[in-house]
Amino acid sequence: MSSKTQRTPMRKCVSCMMSYPQNQLIRLTRKGDEIIIDHNGRSEGRGMYMCRNAECIDNMIKRKAFNRACRCNLNQEMLAALHDELLTVLKEGTNVKES
Repeated sequence: MSSKTQRTPMRKCVSCMMSYPQNQLIRLTRKGDEIIIDHNGRSEGRGMYMCRNAECIDNMIKRKAFNRACRCNLNQEMLAALHDELLTVLKEGTNVKES
């Protein structure tokens, strides 16, 4: 008999489009015209994922990947604030949801 193993769902980074296990990514949610970091992985709204790579976070701003992924038009001020917040999460090593 084979034992059942739980598989972690795979998700794509909105910047580099590489697939990673969901629990290794930073989840973001669009609520209205705002993008927030979803620390518990359960916030309502359109969700998207970022890998934990500073280059991807920088490229996300340059390529306007969030505007496509969240289907909205974030202004430069909102993108800059999101960029800083993502770098803080990356530096602190937080936002990894336990499976």
